Amino acid sequence: MDQYRGDDGPFEASITESVSDEMDESNLQGMERRLVLRLLKYWRGICGDAEFPSFDDVDPNEMPTIWESAFVLDILGHEDDPVFRAFGPVYASYSPTLLNNIKVSQVAPDTLIEKSVEIVQEVIRKQVPISRGGEFIKPNGVKALYRGIILPMSDDGETISGLLGAANCRELSGDDD
Repeated sequence: MDQYRGDDGPFEASITESVSDEMDESNLQGMERRLVLRLLKYWRGICGDAEFPSFDDVDPNEMPTIWESAFVLDILGHEDDPVFRAFGPVYASYSPTLLNNIKVSQVAPDTLIEKSVEIVQEVIRKQVPISRGGEFIKPNGVKALYRGIILPMSDDGETISGLLGAANCRELSGDDD
């Protein structure tokens, strides 16, 4: 899909780590509510026999509730510091600045955006989907729980050319601690 390509053409690079035990196939049965597991299931579905799926196979209309919290990173020429090329509106709402063409190193600290891209280099190095979660303190002092996933993508099915990810969070009230 052309909207997933950077200004300089298709993405290109390499990626990493295994998905945690919580992402076992048995957890993907039935109606899964967790964003990261739904995106992993979608990714596996479009992967087919290739090692990595292509951005050409991604259709936001097939995953509207996932796409709202999804993002695409370009790594071609940006292997050390990938660049945001596309993102859903809910994901973008967690950034105090526009994300388009922003390098991962330039995202605002203490945000869902920062937490969700912390694993980029690990994914690039290990060349497998990685999911992580945890908590962080937002700039306003509120504690939030988050979960995210980053998946390797490829234009030729073998060489990683970009990253597809998604993340979400929820704020904790004083009662949740």
